[in-house]
Amino acid sequence: MANKIKEEKTPFDVALDYLEKCARSEKEVKDKLYKKDYSKQQVEDTLSKLKEYRFIDDTEFVKQFLFFYKNKFGKKQLELKLTAVKGVDRKLVSEILDEQLSDDEELLKAVAFSKKYISQKKLDSSKESKAKLANWLYSKGFEWDIINRAISEVGDDFIPPDDEV
Repeated sequence: MANKIKEEKTPFDVALDYLEKCARSEKEVKDKLYKKDYSKQQVEDTLSKLKEYRFIDDTEFVKQFLFFYKNKFGKKQLELKLTAVKGVDRKLVSEILDEQLSDDEELLKAVAFSKKYISQKKLDSSKESKAKLANWLYSKGFEWDIINRAISEVGDDFIPPDDEV
């Protein structure tokens, strides 16, 4: 059997392999390179080169992320995922979120989520059911003013409580 000589991958090659699977934030790539024990200088040089070739661009990354996930979560949850999990700058995320998601869109999304949740859980119009719905919407990343407006709009979708039948 022939011995295979394992070639040492450059940080740039490692980054390209990592980016090949899906879009990543700058911080995700940086963390991956540090995990592979590359020096600070190697990581910085690689990141500069990746930016120069536009292989990493946090603005585009946020826009792509929103394209895929904006209909699954509220603004706060999207912001949390992008800043805390993906490591994107909070100011950049806020700007793009405000640009791409209006309060009206958030409300429509919260109303749609509410209607689906009410029908799946067969919620009645009791305070407990409304509180349950509100907490669930909050866990999805909606702000309280949007939640309250959504619950007001879906009032007719609740199943009447037993004492009203």
